[in-house]
Amino acid sequence: GRNAYKRAASLSQFVIHRGLIISILQMAFSIIFYNVAIPIYNGMLMLGYATFYTSLPVFSLILDQDLSREKTMLYPNLYMSLRKSREMNSKTFFIWVWISIYQGIVIMVMSLLMFEQSFVRIVTITFTALILSEILNVLTTIHRVNRYIIGSQLLTLLLYWLSLLLFRNYLDTAAIDADFLYKVALIVAVSWTPIYIARCLRRKIAPSE
Repeated sequence: GRNAYKRAASLSQFVIHRGLIISILQMAFSIIFYNVAIPIYNGMLMLGYATFYTSLPVFSLILDQDLSREKTMLYPNLYMSLRKSREMNSKTFFIWVWISIYQGIVIMVMSLLMFEQSFVRIVTITFTALILSEILNVLTTIHRVNRYIIGSQLLTLLLYWLSLLLFRNYLDTAAIDADFLYKVALIVAVSWTPIYIARCLRRKIAPSE
């Protein structure tokens, strides 16, 4: 019961984050371009984002566990945090909201600053950075890495790579070169690294039970 609750709490908040960050990207795009009423991602990319590109990493959170069943049953005090709702409350909700706002704005603003390209290339840049950031966010959230979680991440990257080859009408593959990969990696690093450092400091300064 404890492990199931913790997994459900992580999954629920991550699903909220997954939907919110893409909304923040759209909002930042519209504000920067004088409130233009144009979606940055078309229907196919939005459908792919919610299904093929993020569903496996996000739902792999149900396979995570910080402790084994045996240790959970051995130490009843581990249930105290559940009674106090420390895993899912208004504080944790707003933390995820701020993470979404920060990452969404960083991805959009840095993409526009570093790539003075056509609209299609901006779509490819931001979407690639978004997928990679979400995969890294999952790795930051989990407590223990296992082969199923790693497999879901690798399968997602494979699906996205295949999409770049098959759906060239939606993503500009001609823009992908060494400079593109370097700049996308820099965008992802700026959007994800502070979140990772903050989580590491929190676990160091205020470790869980």
